[in-house]
Amino acid sequence: MGVSSHPSISIAGDGAGIGGAKVAALSGEIAAFGAAQTLGLVSDAEALSAPLQKKRAKKLAVRPFLDRAYPPFEQCLWPANDTIICRCEEVTAGDIRRFAELGCKGPNQAKAFRRSGMGPCQGRFCGLTVTEILAQETGQTQIETGALRIRSPLKPVTLGELAAYSPDQEN
Repeated sequence: MGVSSHPSISIAGDGAGIGGAKVAALSGEIAAFGAAQTLGLVSDAEALSAPLQKKRAKKLAVRPFLDRAYPPFEQCLWPANDTIICRCEEVTAGDIRRFAELGCKGPNQAKAFRRSGMGPCQGRFCGLTVTEILAQETGQTQIETGALRIRSPLKPVTLGELAAYSPDQEN
């Protein structure tokens, strides 16, 4: 489980750290106990979740070995300049590096340079990579570099879906 910047929000699953599906499910159950305590439904979430915490710790014990034995390959972390990062707009790693040389500090500014993250996937495939390359090139952390701003619709819709939309229909 991860801690967020907001006291009412817990992070569970691989968003809190890669551990696999079973660890993610256990983290969700542990977070649920914490939420139940916050709502006043249980008095001691720590005691109730102790068996789950123990199971989770046991499953995570192998993680340091796996991380050392199977690190991401070099091309993944440092893609060559001709590697296409944004498939939708055909923006390469070299383009992103040039943006940084021109003073681009974050992925939202990179959109203005060459539309990276503005295609049909709306940055779902390239956003993290654009942020990582800019962070490496500018000497910033990923947090300092920032992430793409999410725009509506969160998932592309077809014209047919828009034409068929009726405000009276239920979700």
